[in-house]
Order: sequence, then structure tokens, then C-alpha cells
Amino acid sequence: MRFLALILAAGFVLSACGEAPRPTAEPRVKLELALPDDGGTVREDRIEVRGTVTPGDAAVQVAGSEAKVDAGEFHAEVRLEVGGNVIDVTASAPGRRPATDAVRVERDDRVQIPILVGQEVGEATALLARSGLEAQEERGGSWIDRVLGGPAAVCTTEPPEGTLVQPRSTVTLLTGRDC
Repeated sequence: MRFLALILAAGFVLSACGEAPRPTAEPRVKLELALPDDGGTVREDRIEVRGTVTPGDAAVQVAGSEAKVDAGEFHAEVRLEVGGNVIDVTASAPGRRPATDAVRVERDDRVQIPILVGQEVGEATALLARSGLEAQEERGGSWIDRVLGGPAAVCTTEPPEGTLVQPRSTVTLLTGRDC
């Protein structure tokens, strides 16, 4: 009698818990990202995300917005914040399990100091202003150069040309009549 009670109790416990979940037989949507490179750095404020999806009519969301999908290829443009960005991509299709992926992109907003050596001071100052930088002139040369006058040109810059600096930084133009 005890044995029968144990079997009935075990059956009751198993039926109360229900059956173990079965693995889903639905195939998963296949999602592959082509652009951008994961972990890359860009200076633009927007970036294009591209990839492929199977089935070709799957719906794709990039950073929460619908991406354009054409014959299994998708693309979307995403606005980037300064610093680190994580762009989530999700693909779904009826009768299939969704697929997700993400790409990390760093946005660097520094400005590259343009080539200024040899340009007249006014032209160099205007070019820096268009780049979002400020100019400060330090006139070089001898007292004769200042007495004779004439247009001064940029001899060198501080920081040097090609250096990446924060927006609105001041660039010192070392100028003279003859460099």
C-alpha cells in the first residue's frame, strides 16, 4: 500500500509541474552585419549600417527604427552620439525565431588642424574658423620685417598641422614675412 501511495504521489507531482518545455522547432532568422566594423572609430555624426538577412523578406530594425530591406539586403542610417555607441539590430519573420546582433562604434568629434603653412594669416584664420577652431597669431621675424610691412604668412602652427584637437580649440599661428 505504501508503494502505491508513493507512485500516486510522484504522478501527482509530475502532473502538477507540467511537462518539460520542448525545444522550439522554428528555424532562426539568419542575420549578418557587413558595416560598420565592430569597435571602429569614426568622426562623422551619422553612420550606415548594412547587412543581409534570411529569409529575404524578414523585417529588420536598426537602433529601434525600421531598416530598408531589399531581397535580403538591409541598410539604415544611424545618428551617433559623441563617445561610445551600441547599435542594436533585430531581424524577425513569421514562423521563425528572431535574430539579434549589435555593433559598437566610437564617435570621435576631434577636429584635424588643416595645412596652413605658407598661407596668408587672413586665409589661415578663415580656414580655422570654418573648421570650428580659433586662431591666435604670434608674429615672428625681425623689427625690419615689421617696419617694412607686407603680408605675413604662416610659418608653423602650435599644435602642429594634422593634429587632432577638441572643437573650439585655439591654434597658435607663428607668422612672419619670410619664414
